Amino acid sequence: MKKPKSAKKKNAAGAIIAVIVVIAVSVGIIYFYNQKSDSQYTQWAVTSGPFSINNSTYRLGDYVFMTVTGLKPTDVGKIVVFDPKGGMFTQAAFNGTMKSDFNYMFKPNTEKIEKLCTPQDLVGNWTIDFQGTQYRSISFQVINKWVEGAQAEIKAINPC
Repeated sequence: MKKPKSAKKKNAAGAIIAVIVVIAVSVGIIYFYNQKSDSQYTQWAVTSGPFSINNSTYRLGDYVFMTVTGLKPTDVGKIVVFDPKGGMFTQAAFNGTMKSDFNYMFKPNTEKIEKLCTPQDLVGNWTIDFQGTQYRSISFQVINKWVEGAQAEIKAINPC
């Protein structure tokens, strides 16, 4: 018994749709696998011992992301961030006995206490010191370019 032409067309259309779905799923799996593989081997821009930051240059409004991996039990001290004027911007204690791996994040911002009164005060060379250790400091630069929308967050402080 012969199938009508409309049944053959439906079967052909179903087969084409099935092939498209298989291709789309395959491409998605390959993309996900490549993304996952790339993120496992991310090269950090600036490293000092177990401390690494993700870039050497940041825009106004960017977060500085630090990863700390493999602190020794004898690594005890403070992460101290200095702004371009030499003032202490932020700090965080660390103790390798308590935690050998962690992440630390901060965003350069105007601060009345630190006399960072305008966004231009954030532009320049910043330094991260690892007080209490022999690890060398990490330097990075904030440039005079904005992350989209950050102008609303980082404003001049008057009076300062």
